[in-house]
Amino acid sequence: MMPFACSSQAEDQGEQFGETSAAVQSDSDLALSSLRILGAKVDGRMDQCQRCHDINRASVRKWANDYATTMTSLRDANTPATQRVNRLRQNPADEASGFSPAQIGFLAAGSHFGVGPNVNPTRHPKTLEQGKLLGGLFRSEDEYAAFRAGVLMPVDPAFERLTATEYETLMTWAGKGLPKLDELLPEQPRPTTCTDDFTGLTAHARKMRTKGWAAVNRERRVKMFACDDNAAPAQCFTQQRNGKDIFPKADSTTFAKSWAPEGTTVRVLRELGYKSFYWTRGSADGRFVASGVSGRSEGGAVVTDLAAALNAAAPQTRDIWAKASYDPSFYPDNSGFMFQGAGAVYCAQSLLTKAATAQITFNEPECSRLGTTGLYQTIGQPMGDNAFPDRFIVTSKWVGDDGGRRFLETDPVPVAGPDAGATIQVSRADDNGTYAITQRTTLTTPFEGDTMMSPSTALLANRVAGEVNGQGVQLGYAIREVTTSTAGSEYRFALRELGHVCMDGNKANFSYDERFLVTYHYLTRKDFPSDAAWAPYKDKGGSDIYVVDFVTGEKVAVTHMGPGQFALFPHFRSDGWLYFEVRDAVAKKEYVAATDAALVRLAQGN
Repeated sequence: MMPFACSSQAEDQGEQFGETSAAVQSDSDLALSSLRILGAKVDGRMDQCQRCHDINRASVRKWANDYATTMTSLRDANTPATQRVNRLRQNPADEASGFSPAQIGFLAAGSHFGVGPNVNPTRHPKTLEQGKLLGGLFRSEDEYAAFRAGVLMPVDPAFERLTATEYETLMTWAGKGLPKLDELLPEQPRPTTCTDDFTGLTAHARKMRTKGWAAVNRERRVKMFACDDNAAPAQCFTQQRNGKDIFPKADSTTFAKSWAPEGTTVRVLRELGYKSFYWTRGSADGRFVASGVSGRSEGGAVVTDLAAALNAAAPQTRDIWAKASYDPSFYPDNSGFMFQGAGAVYCAQSLLTKAATAQITFNEPECSRLGTTGLYQTIGQPMGDNAFPDRFIVTSKWVGDDGGRRFLETDPVPVAGPDAGATIQVSRADDNGTYAITQRTTLTTPFEGDTMMSPSTALLANRVAGEVNGQGVQLGYAIREVTTSTAGSEYRFALRELGHVCMDGNKANFSYDERFLVTYHYLTRKDFPSDAAWAPYKDKGGSDIYVVDFVTGEKVAVTHMGPGQFALFPHFRSDGWLYFEVRDAVAKKEYVAATDAALVRLAQGN
């Protein structure tokens, strides 16, 4: 997921535009041309596409380094071609997995070039060499086509792809070591420290106890999945068939025995019958979970109906295939959902509850197309009783992570720069209930990205891109309060810092009562008390789910995954059960699971 490089030229028309070969440009001209191609802020202007990556020193260096590492691997003649190709996959150990742009850097912006007429041997030698190299590695045209489709960037058709001349310029600059980058792209110093601050977060959590979406959905009697009428949340998922739990406790299985820390319960809700792609999210009632999925003719995304397992006669599965890509989000009032794929699309949740729905094209009467909103979006919904409520869609600069594919994963270092910002888009319905984006507002959040919004729209959680000893690092999460006012038919948005949480992790989510922040973290040696405890994970990796309690200030690991098992993409449902996905990289299986860890903390009465 790297839709950077928003080209300013429609097609490469060669010398009729007076092109200067990249090979003969000075370092200064080469750097300036490359930064302009990327959309960086140079010459006092900023042509950066609003939904692309933040173009700054850290991000440019990362993409150049990832590209260099990838090309070195691809050129390694001592390694079989199949093995070199597999290194480009989501999981290099699994030839059935698709291809991913996550770690190939600038190559994602030039993978669409082969050796066709737009690639001139004189003007584009590096691009031609790359096309010949790639074309000779794959076992078939179909495999090569799958690679090009899987890593093609930018993915959004609203953004033009690089021309061969633009790509040649970029590769030449990267090959020289990015000369003049610091000179042409000056930046203020990045933050270097983080201090926990929970005072404002505690006050907010106490206020939302009776005013957040958890309270509203409870008052509206939104029925939670796998819960009997009037049952307490802790009593959910206890249904049985023939004396056995339909949703087994993790500690009753062999593969998940370690998952639940003492005093908590983890339930295994489903072993997935597909390979998910990027994050998984679920509906407010917990019945539906959705994700991207690769390698399926039915569509590029899927919504799984967990209720099929409760069929009275026999357990069943129900997967609804969707013509989308990834990044599902569900509305906090349990009324709808959206996906990314050829722009943003959304549908009423009633489409999923129809027994006849087996595939979604987004041409259904329950669906609408919102256009381009940007990737890694989250949805918040202001509190109210409108028949067609406004919704806020939030995007920002981000670092992609498909999670758990390569064993030794680490938390991606955030690279947001001084000009980073969070964009709030207002999705508003007409009299017929058809939604459209009616307003976009970008609010500055320097060195903060990977923005996630709370269900009520009141909070944003940003990963902080800092620097220590000259190295980019994550300095925890900055939590900002969103305030709104109206001027006619438009909203006026403002941000203020509400608190900081100092910890490692990836993109974060909020609980529906907005007391808890949740993320996942790839395990490293410092997460273990001894070398002996770390040893089983050293070559297999792993990740756990972490919850932050705004009331007590505690940060707690709520899973304990085995070596090679990755707990990923956590998200709450409305009553406090916390869902997450597990990718078992050793067994090559995937699961949806749920933990009552937040409910246990709530029961303690803090």
